[in-house]
Amino acid sequence: MQKKIFDAAVIGAGASGLVSAILLAREGVKVALLESQKRGGKKILASGNGHCNIANEKVSAKNYYGANAGLLKAVLNNCSLEKTERFFNSLGLEFVKKSDGKIFPKSMQASSVLNLLEAEVKRLKIPLYSEVKNLKIDKNFNVCFEGGELKAKNIILATGSPAAPQLGGSFSGLEIAKSFGHNIIKPIPALVPLISSTEICKRLAGVKVKAKVRFFADGKEISSKEGDFLFTKYGVSGLSVLDLSLKASLALNSGRKCHIIVDFFYDKNKDEQLFYLKSRLNTKRNLPLSLWLGAIINSKLADYLLKELNLQNAKESDLNSKKLKALIEHFKNYKIEIEATREFKYAEIAYGGVNSKEIDLNMQSKKKKGLYFVGEITDFAGDRGGYNFYFAWASAFKLDAKRFF
Repeated sequence: MQKKIFDAAVIGAGASGLVSAILLAREGVKVALLESQKRGGKKILASGNGHCNIANEKVSAKNYYGANAGLLKAVLNNCSLEKTERFFNSLGLEFVKKSDGKIFPKSMQASSVLNLLEAEVKRLKIPLYSEVKNLKIDKNFNVCFEGGELKAKNIILATGSPAAPQLGGSFSGLEIAKSFGHNIIKPIPALVPLISSTEICKRLAGVKVKAKVRFFADGKEISSKEGDFLFTKYGVSGLSVLDLSLKASLALNSGRKCHIIVDFFYDKNKDEQLFYLKSRLNTKRNLPLSLWLGAIINSKLADYLLKELNLQNAKESDLNSKKLKALIEHFKNYKIEIEATREFKYAEIAYGGVNSKEIDLNMQSKKKKGLYFVGEITDFAGDRGGYNFYFAWASAFKLDAKRFF
């Protein structure tokens, strides 16, 4: 049987792979899609707690980390929110924009995004090879796998990163890139919970509060975020921690000593908090401090920190200005050592991948003509909040169909 010949073979039917295949096929490029899973796009389905944070109104180069600033600028300049929205509108998807700049499908269902992308693949009659095993690509772009083979004039690697292996993440695309001579920046987990052996984490595992979290590396403050903060048996998590974790991953990977300072009274400064707590004191009522403080902050957290201050048996009448100031200081500047990140299984993305300095402004390899990279297989990593999906779409938009014939 004669081997099927395609203008391009897209390896990976996730976010960037699906969009790449659709855009090229719309321009008349004969495309094939290959996917290792039974169904691609599992990260789309899992993103945003099932809502799919598809983009962000506030995208800028400051939201990304990677080796090639020039390429990042070219990718972002070639894209826009309007361009992204027009593409998804053409599939039948509408956007809803939140006050914080995050953008979701109007249905607030990630399944809408994946279903419509797959429907367009079918409409364009793009061959989709699923459950592809033992994939091999030789220097002439002959593509072989269990039960099939094809010939491609160009290869687009859209295989993602090793993050979230339970959703299809793997090192497979990076191994292919290495076989063509590319250097790989070692991937590390990012947008991921952090590991700490500080006693409070284990003692309060499961307690979630609102807090401000400041991240330090070698004693220098690197970043701060406000939001949900979760104690776990292994350390800390929550949206505030995930927002800091990319920088934490980079610092930890370079051997820096890291810690966080948590402010559990972040909505007021020290003077405001002192005034507020004094206004709540009622010596006639004379409540135990655990009840008095537990009325305005998580009671388990209050009990634990009061015990550390040796105030677990104290009452309202025992509080003077000195003790109130010590209490505020403890609650506003709680230090937690950070030893590591959790593993890839718990990471939303990876930092690292194909060195972007080896990729030209058309997303083509500088080492092998006809080899392209889109999405998370590159070393670019974005902040949480729709930035990584935005880069997936934007890198696909950067492919020039004229080059594939």
